[in-house]
Amino acid sequence: MKTTFTVTAALMLAGVLARPVQAQVDTVRATTLPPAQLAEKLYNSGIAKFNQKSYRAAIQDFDRALATRPDFSKAFYNRAATRYELKEYDQAVQDYDQAIKLEPESFTAYFGRGQARQALNQADAAEQDYTKATELKADYAPAWYYRGDLRFEKGNFKEALADFSAAVKADPAYAYAYHDRGSAQRQLGNYAAAVQDYDQALKLQPELLPALLNRASAKRRAGDLKGALADFSAYLNKVTDNPVAFNNRGSARFDAGDYKGAVADFSQAITLNAGYAFAYNNRAAAHLKLEEYKKAADDASQAIRLNAQYAEAYLNRGHAREMLRDADGACQDWRKAAELGLENGSAYANAACD
Repeated sequence: MKTTFTVTAALMLAGVLARPVQAQVDTVRATTLPPAQLAEKLYNSGIAKFNQKSYRAAIQDFDRALATRPDFSKAFYNRAATRYELKEYDQAVQDYDQAIKLEPESFTAYFGRGQARQALNQADAAEQDYTKATELKADYAPAWYYRGDLRFEKGNFKEALADFSAAVKADPAYAYAYHDRGSAQRQLGNYAAAVQDYDQALKLQPELLPALLNRASAKRRAGDLKGALADFSAYLNKVTDNPVAFNNRGSARFDAGDYKGAVADFSQAITLNAGYAFAYNNRAAAHLKLEEYKKAADDASQAIRLNAQYAEAYLNRGHAREMLRDADGACQDWRKAAELGLENGSAYANAACD
């Protein structure tokens, strides 16, 4: 009985503890992705780093993506954009070249290459790229805008006007395009149209302060001195360190007959920029109106020291010297103004000096 019990117990324990024997299965893990997937993963990592402004790290990811997949046009394009941010413009152009070779219909690649070429001062080549971008996508407003910017800088104001108009047609909310179209209108003497464009730019972007300053200048040219002074003052309430704005408000005050106010503005411009020859000459003109002839002569002399070819300053100093009874000095100044091409200088010299 004892022996039987023991055997039976052992069998019962065996039944509880035993496990069926199974064959072992090897686990297979992929250590590398297929090339296309790996390139895409590296590309996405590069984009994320670009968005974080970690540009060097982004470049490394795009390099690795292109090493894995040499025909990856998006990686060339975005590496070019990253190099543009790093101001590596020559290398950016090379990457845009590759992107265009792989995708000849990519208007954004032409636009990006235009930006890089513009940064390299290759204006003609940049203009060609912007033109190609507009041909590939006529409603891409930035291409029109930047081509207009190049044409404006070349002095081709009518062509620039047409481009800025195309930009606002493509994107009616493009405040900068309205602003620059206003500037083209102003250069062409279309002051009322310029004011309207600056109005629209400010409506779309109220903090676009250059539009406020330029609208003031357009209003002054159009004869709206009250409106010009209001705009200049509104600008100077927000920007107090711009000598050009003080000089221009001074000119508007001069036109309005407020010579003391003009002197105050020209003086502030000079305080901000001691080398501002225009402000010295303008203050000399205001002193002449106030019959402060010694001050006028001193200011005109300083303008001439800063710019020896400043014909208007010689003319104004001539007027001041005449009133100070320095006839010889006045004649010398008027003749110098005439020599520099100022017709009024000849008129005064011929009338008073011979």
